[in-house]
Amino acid sequence: MRDHRIAAKSCLLTTRAAKWATEQVGTGRSVKEVAAELSCEWHTVNDAVTTYGSALLAADRRRLTKSTAIGLDETSFVRLKDQRTSYATTVCDVEHHQIIDILPTRHYVDVAQWVADQGTDWRRRIAYGALDMSSTYAAVYSAMLPRAAQVVDPFHAVALASRALDAIRRRVQVEQLGHRGHRDDPLYRARRLFQRGEERLSEEAAERLASLLELGDPTAEVAIAYRVKERLRDFYRESDPQVGEAILADLRDRSLKKTMPLEIRRLGKTIRTWFAKLCNFHLARITNAPTESLNNLIKRIKRIGFGFRNFENYRIRALLYAANPTGGSSDRSWSSEMAPRQNPKSREFL
Repeated sequence: MRDHRIAAKSCLLTTRAAKWATEQVGTGRSVKEVAAELSCEWHTVNDAVTTYGSALLAADRRRLTKSTAIGLDETSFVRLKDQRTSYATTVCDVEHHQIIDILPTRHYVDVAQWVADQGTDWRRRIAYGALDMSSTYAAVYSAMLPRAAQVVDPFHAVALASRALDAIRRRVQVEQLGHRGHRDDPLYRARRLFQRGEERLSEEAAERLASLLELGDPTAEVAIAYRVKERLRDFYRESDPQVGEAILADLRDRSLKKTMPLEIRRLGKTIRTWFAKLCNFHLARITNAPTESLNNLIKRIKRIGFGFRNFENYRIRALLYAANPTGGSSDRSWSSEMAPRQNPKSREFL
């Protein structure tokens, strides 16, 4: 007969030591470091963290019960032997800046199945879904959360316009001078100014930018792209949803004109495709920034562990750190509900 008060099934550490090790790993310490402090093997501590961490995360339902706005974003998991990269999906409560879960894939079927597994009540409660112009995640929202308003992340939209601007700058540079940017070339010297918001330019910087454009942009293509990028930023700064929609509609129509540079027309097509989801930003002004920031925490765990190949180890370690289910209080963190489940017949942990 096994007594869970001493140790869980298949766990070589006592319950007290295993709980302590799990809390330590949850603060960001490496398994190797904790194992060295306990004078035991890496696998001994990792098995304990897996056992108790799984139970702790399964009992921590708060990550699901309070969310009304979620965000989906991909992050790289591991590079495979054939040089392909395996991706994982981070699910985040963007309203409360709380990570919900990490999925071992970014494929539609798997992500949609996870959403379906959360139950009808949870799906009905979700009012907004943030994403970064991913057709896969948009399809998941449309199929599994049809009542949720999809919101394209502002950062990714403006970044797309900035990339179009930079592509035009580099193309015009080559067309005018026959080579890529050199230190003294006007457009090359202005490249950092293009990335600043117009309202953040000092009077001197604004004059310098105008002068460099006059010297290096005789066809005004770069200047047009800069105005398009700034107009998109105006859309996000607008507080009136109707005025904002009018700004975006005008920007879309102007960008699609045949007289516009090819890169701007492509941007216009993207705005046309995602128009409603871009406008939804003004409904609640949510972004996918919390998901991105939590991905940075997850990447920190990857650096501490020098990479992972076992996804379950990766998921448990990342959630213990980013979701913080222990909450810093051992009394609340290790209640009886969060301990590994026990079979009353065999009195062994399952």
